[in-house]
Amino acid sequence: MTAGGPGPADDGALGSCRAPRRIYVTDCEGPLTRNDNAQEIAARFIPDGAEFFARLSKYDDFLADVVHKPGYNAGDTLRLLPPFLKAFAVTDRAVEAFSTTGVLVVPGALQALAEIAELLPTYVISTSYTPYLKALCELSGFPFANVRCTELTLDAWTMPEDEAAWLRAEAARVMERSLIEIPDGASSADDLSPADGETVARLDDLFWAQMVGRVSGELVTAVRPVGGGMKLAALEDIVAAARVEGAGVMYVGDSITDAPPLEAVKAWGGVSLSFNGNGYALAAAEFAAASSNAEVQAHLAKTFADGGRDGVEAAIRAWPKPGNCETPAGRARTRVGLVAEESDALAEASAAARRGVRGERVARLG
Repeated sequence: MTAGGPGPADDGALGSCRAPRRIYVTDCEGPLTRNDNAQEIAARFIPDGAEFFARLSKYDDFLADVVHKPGYNAGDTLRLLPPFLKAFAVTDRAVEAFSTTGVLVVPGALQALAEIAELLPTYVISTSYTPYLKALCELSGFPFANVRCTELTLDAWTMPEDEAAWLRAEAARVMERSLIEIPDGASSADDLSPADGETVARLDDLFWAQMVGRVSGELVTAVRPVGGGMKLAALEDIVAAARVEGAGVMYVGDSITDAPPLEAVKAWGGVSLSFNGNGYALAAAEFAAASSNAEVQAHLAKTFADGGRDGVEAAIRAWPKPGNCETPAGRARTRVGLVAEESDALAEASAAARRGVRGERVARLG
């Protein structure tokens, strides 16, 4: 890859077909939907599953963002969960049925997605499991062929009952520990509190020692979540196939799993937009929007289709500030800006919108 980002592929078999000048790529959970599907699956099928998932998620943040475990990506919580789903006898059909009935859409998101897809080739890259993305596509009419997500197949594995019983007991032991708190600037387990350091040591032993050689360990290895670096790899594949320059990419994300693609698109000269993003997304993105409605995504995508990154920057700079009584209500309730210039205000607005749209429990996850 060149310093300017991925360039167009050779014309090859496409002959004289002209490639699109710009494309739109978005995360799913956050920009489009209000769920954390994996957390909800855990809550449905595992005792105290929402809190259990939160503990795995904080451990995931530690591995991906603090110690940078080799071969581990942000969002690999979805690798850590399947052994426990199998231990509690969860089937593929159960996950599919649960996911189909539980899609919660961000207000205005389906209309925005349809409008954007009329203007630009549009893709979704999601860490979420396949059944959830298929459910969203059925609801929205969006083509599943334009989705990249995490494959999950529980029925392909047979777990001995003694291993399942052991894992059920381990899940209860995980719940005896409190959530890991990661201090700013932490770079190793030594920077954690003694209690949190012990939690990390126990989870390290569970996942990377005790599970080795068992079905649970094979499951952890087999599931490959599309998060972090894998999201960036998926984005690079899409860009190459779509035959666009890096500056012709608009990417929208909201969490730690979106940080690598957001950073890359910013470096390529495209549009990297945090939508109701947490600290990880805001630190990686050039632009940010905080809103209870996805309409702003469609507005900025239309601007991008017409004027590229510079057009988006101009539109964001001209966006009415909160409190302007002459501004249409929807615009007044949406805060947009350049992260480098309004980091504190955008962080505060994004956190408030994130809690309002996705709820406190989901908003606190990485």
